[in-house]
Amino acid sequence: MLPAPPYYIVGPGDPNCEQEGAYPAVDRRTGDVYVAWEFNWVSNISVGACASPATPIHNVLARIPGSCLSSGPPLPTTTCPDQTTTSIPVVSMDVAFIPGYNRFPMNDFPRIAVSELAGTVSVVWNDARSNPGGDILLQTFNLGASLTPIGLAPVKINNDHVLGTFHFLPALRNADSLGRISISWYDRRGNPNSALTDVYAAVAISPRITNTPPNQRVTDTASDWLSVSSDAVPNFGDYTDNYASPPPTSPLDGDPLFVAWTDGRLNDPQPFESHAPLPAR
Repeated sequence: MLPAPPYYIVGPGDPNCEQEGAYPAVDRRTGDVYVAWEFNWVSNISVGACASPATPIHNVLARIPGSCLSSGPPLPTTTCPDQTTTSIPVVSMDVAFIPGYNRFPMNDFPRIAVSELAGTVSVVWNDARSNPGGDILLQTFNLGASLTPIGLAPVKINNDHVLGTFHFLPALRNADSLGRISISWYDRRGNPNSALTDVYAAVAISPRITNTPPNQRVTDTASDWLSVSSDAVPNFGDYTDNYASPPPTSPLDGDPLFVAWTDGRLNDPQPFESHAPLPAR
């Protein structure tokens, strides 16, 4: 028995170029849904018709108005004439070799969050345009059909400057109760010529920033992925994640920020989590 088709198609398939890594975020005030995904990942090096730069790699951001989405019985497979999309250029890391990371290719899949208080939708991804080891970039847009970008270019989130240092697999899930976002990622700034890996974060930042924010280390020990045994691919995990939960007692308290990742401190890849209150206003 074939599965039922989806009642709504956010991004029609391409006959040649791969599309992957879709994540949604919701504007709870309007019911609009925003979805980000990567176009032409891996097919840029495996399919002649998708070779870059003739067929550019980019992240797609789509806004689907709440009116296009059914809250009752599923509608027939359809699209919405009011849906809008915009393109975010990406310099892919899909041919990067990351020592100790046992999966090829690396992905650049975007992560996304809506901040109703800031009036924004933000997308983060790892990008090699200025650093072959990748930087963590943030591009924020105003909510609404126009999807107008904030700033003239994406903002670099990692605040180190050693060329070749790896930064990859960022996480961004939601805004906190003050409308701020937190971004976390794998980072090798302490040991750029090794496989020693930490998790860093930019915590409680405005989605509307136009300059690189402060960073802080999340992990309390670095993992040397070249010395960690693994029966899993990828050994780092496919993704990392974080989540800012509402404050448990009072809006004056900091929201707890939870960060999840995989590391090899036990000599076998295992999931870990750390959490702490976000700073108050």
